[in-house]
Amino acid sequence: MGISIEDWGNFGAVAGAASGALIGLLFVAISLNRDRIARHSALRASALQTLMVFMLPLIIALLLVTPRQPSWVLGVEIIFLGVIHGLGLAVVGRRKRTVGGELNSHLAGLIDVITPNLLTTVFVLAAGASIVAGYANGLYCLVPAVVLALIGGVANAWLFLIRDPD
Repeated sequence: MGISIEDWGNFGAVAGAASGALIGLLFVAISLNRDRIARHSALRASALQTLMVFMLPLIIALLLVTPRQPSWVLGVEIIFLGVIHGLGLAVVGRRKRTVGGELNSHLAGLIDVITPNLLTTVFVLAAGASIVAGYANGLYCLVPAVVLALIGGVANAWLFLIRDPD
C-alpha cells in the first residue's frame, strides 16, 4: 500500500504550528534587542537568516495542507521553494560573514559553521524532485528537512542573540 499526499496533512499542521510559534518567539527576541540589532548589519543579517530558516517549515506546511492539489504541482512548488530558500540563505549568509562580528565562544563558531541550512535545502529539493518524478515516498525527505530547519533555526537564533558585533 502506497502513501498519498493527503496522508501528510497532520505532519503539515504540526510543522506549521511549531514553525509559527518559533517565528513568534524570534520576533519577541528581536523586539527586545531592537536597538542593538539596528546598529549592526551582521545582526540584521543573522536575524533575517533565522527568520528564513523558520519560514521554510511553515511554507512546507501550507503546501502540504492545500486540498486536492495535483502531486506534480506540489513537487514543482517544493522545488521552487527549495531553490529560493537555498539562494536566499546563500545571499544572507555571505552578507553575515562579510560584515559580521566575532562569535564569543568556540562552540558558537562551530554551530555557525555546521548549522544544517545547506542540508535542509538539499532534502527539500530531493523531496520536490521525487514527487515530480511520481514517487510520493519522496515526501519522507521533508521530515529531516523540517527537523533540520527547526534545529538550525534555534541554533541560528542562539548565535544571533549571543553574537557580539562590536
